[in-house]
Amino acid sequence: MEYNDSVSSTGPYDEEGPASDLQKGAITANDKPPALLRAIDLILAEPAEIAREAETLHERFRAKHGDERNDDEIADMTANKIISNYSYFTAFAGGATALTGVVPGLGTATAVFGGALADTALSMKFQIEMTMAIAAVYGHDITTEEQKRLCFLIAGLGTINHAAKDGGKAVGAKAFTRLVQQHLRGSTLIAVKEVFKRVGIRFTRTAFEKAIPFGVGVVIGAGTGKALTWYVGNKARDFFRIQ
Repeated sequence: MEYNDSVSSTGPYDEEGPASDLQKGAITANDKPPALLRAIDLILAEPAEIAREAETLHERFRAKHGDERNDDEIADMTANKIISNYSYFTAFAGGATALTGVVPGLGTATAVFGGALADTALSMKFQIEMTMAIAAVYGHDITTEEQKRLCFLIAGLGTINHAAKDGGKAVGAKAFTRLVQQHLRGSTLIAVKEVFKRVGIRFTRTAFEKAIPFGVGVVIGAGTGKALTWYVGNKARDFFRIQ
């Protein structure tokens, strides 16, 4: 997807209504998406493929546990397995330079945006794809623009909330659901841009705190990456479970 200064008629960042009071004055619909979003777009897997893989896993759990568990329990088991898989993968995946030959588009993202931002985009790729897979398990069509934007929001807000929880600001499942719904009241285009602008600022600060040279290094360590993914996954599961 190519980005212009104006909003195109397709893609997960399309305009759809006036901004909410929370979003006014921060980012407008006509602003170019933050660099982090553009980097993510280069490396994100196709939603249809994510949905197929999630459904394959779901069917496997149905076949194994269908006689002893109900549909809701099997969906929860599948979602928990997805969270576990992504959590352990992010713990050992390493930074952008380690996966350049594995993740399509990652070399381009690193060349265009630098290694530090590419590392952040790689981490958010995993959070978004995991959120999409969980959404698919609970019956959401993640190939639609509305559902893709919802997954971006949940992954972004979960990441921000995880960063805040060390200061005692973490929210519970119901409060997190209200937070997501609040961001869905106005333009989801503006909400996604604003949230990922904040995510980018957060990880840029982390890079500076770790004294990582521009374009070099892993912004998110293995332990932190696993904890972040586990946290975001649980928030996503709790959200889609009650929708």
